[in-house]
Amino acid sequence: MFEKGIDQRFPPDQFDRTVIFGNTASGKSWLSKRLGEELSLRVVDLDQIRWVDGDYSRKELAQVAVEKTVKVAELDQWVIEGVYGWLISPILDRATCLIWTDIPWTESRNNLFVRETALRSSGNFEELAEWSAEYWNRKSQSSYSAHLSIYENFIGPKYRLFNMKETSGFVGNIEGVQPKTGPVKLGSKRSCGDAGSRANGR
Repeated sequence: MFEKGIDQRFPPDQFDRTVIFGNTASGKSWLSKRLGEELSLRVVDLDQIRWVDGDYSRKELAQVAVEKTVKVAELDQWVIEGVYGWLISPILDRATCLIWTDIPWTESRNNLFVRETALRSSGNFEELAEWSAEYWNRKSQSSYSAHLSIYENFIGPKYRLFNMKETSGFVGNIEGVQPKTGPVKLGSKRSCGDAGSRANGR
């Protein structure tokens, strides 16, 4: 359930500057797009900052990526989403809300399979799935332990979504937003370069 209560109605102004984070294929992009559409917020995918021109074989310099992220966070309203804890941490003092898509691996794997199949990049699936499955064990800033620390240390409004059902219903709990029914249709992220480069760069 939502840690702030699944039946609660959320005031929309607390989402003015929202960070959405979680494992690969955990519904971050879908949720950020929906939140952005409903509340007229700019949506920023950290993959577009981490990788040069969307090319997953070309990593942006770490310091440049941090500077770009901080620059975006200076704006008054936004939704920033991604897996990179090292890019999220420097902007937490600007965030008004955190959302952690902490869904089970079985659901992430299914989302990933659907996404890569839609992109006709099934060759990427196994490598991305292997990297994603290590989320709970690895020690990087893109891991479960790093995300847990970010979540626990944030003192503002925060929500932890434990499955795709909660994720799909979340925006409908915001005051003034009309709830939508039906299955979640995850947005596609078109990958460039091989999956190994993309996974190893996180």
